[in-house]
Amino acid sequence: MKYTVINTPLHNIDGVAKVTGRATYTFDVKLPGMLYGKILRSPYPHARILNIDTSKAERLIGVKAVVTGKDTLGIKQGIWRRYPELCDEEILAREKVRYIGEPVAAVAAVDEDTAEEALDLIEVEYEPLPAVFDPMEAIKEGAPQIHEGVERNINVTRHIEWGNVDEAFKEADYIREDWFKCSGQAHVCMETHCAVSSYTPDGKLTVWTSTQSPYYIQVLLAWTLGLRENDVRVISRYVGGGFGSKFELDSAQFCSALLSMKLCRPVKIVLTREEEFTATKRRTPMYYYVRTGVKEDGTFVARETRVFTDGGAYTSMGATALYLTGFFHSFPYKWPNYRYDGYRVYTNTMPSSAMRGFGAPQAIFVSESQIDMIAEDL
Repeated sequence: MKYTVINTPLHNIDGVAKVTGRATYTFDVKLPGMLYGKILRSPYPHARILNIDTSKAERLIGVKAVVTGKDTLGIKQGIWRRYPELCDEEILAREKVRYIGEPVAAVAAVDEDTAEEALDLIEVEYEPLPAVFDPMEAIKEGAPQIHEGVERNINVTRHIEWGNVDEAFKEADYIREDWFKCSGQAHVCMETHCAVSSYTPDGKLTVWTSTQSPYYIQVLLAWTLGLRENDVRVISRYVGGGFGSKFELDSAQFCSALLSMKLCRPVKIVLTREEEFTATKRRTPMYYYVRTGVKEDGTFVARETRVFTDGGAYTSMGATALYLTGFFHSFPYKWPNYRYDGYRVYTNTMPSSAMRGFGAPQAIFVSESQIDMIAEDL
């Protein structure tokens, strides 16, 4: 029998377009009358915004519009819209900045150089506040409070348990406990975050953007800009890498849309590589405490795990990562008794979110490392 699918090589359906340069990415989009946007970002990890003076920037020849948080609806957004407590981020900060690189203003001009020059003319008056950069320090009594009303900066907790962990440890012949630290990681997509937004006088917004989820961007833009979802169209043709970093509403998408709504002209914003490293999302850094009990022959008896994640300044998709890492930590073995407690901690660093594996790389690295240690001990 001759197979047409099994044991038959299949060509990538968009491979020819990519290798011949015919694939059109957001970076390639050009529209008539299009303007270019740039974003002013906070130089402080934690500060109150006392005043933003945009008058000099607005007078610069070639500048068409400047927006700040005062031009927004002030909606705190997040990808999990059903849970208001997880929606804690304003794309353009109005009263307070919580990490270096947080957007505070955006400019639209006739070209990128003019927009960049205009950023230097925006005067922002800050009141610096104490900052904390490590989750283990952020949970201590007396640590700077990053979000009002969040005790000890712990904004999400997760618990997973089965069996009788405490009794099982009493039956273990050998118990080992260790701390592990897993660092963050930048996605480094070849195509940086970018968007071209075009708002028309009939109230319709079209956004070309590099995203892994056009639907999420559609609904989040509609929500934060006060538009109907049916009036927002998101187009994502080819994506130059995502790896989890392009699920959520970002500053290029929001600021280009806000500027376009003010001008009724297309606005394009492309983040620089520096902005990618300092002002987008990252893999979630984690502190892992693991206590494992085994029999003399190596049979697993019980495992207890506590995780403190460096959530950064905002929740993002970090609440999901907190649950998943505890779930994955029980893989691929059969643990008769297992207990996991996870704590997501605010810090004055860039927000942590999804990245390939979404909590699994940290969980499996820690698990396998300790199992190797136990095997060597036995």
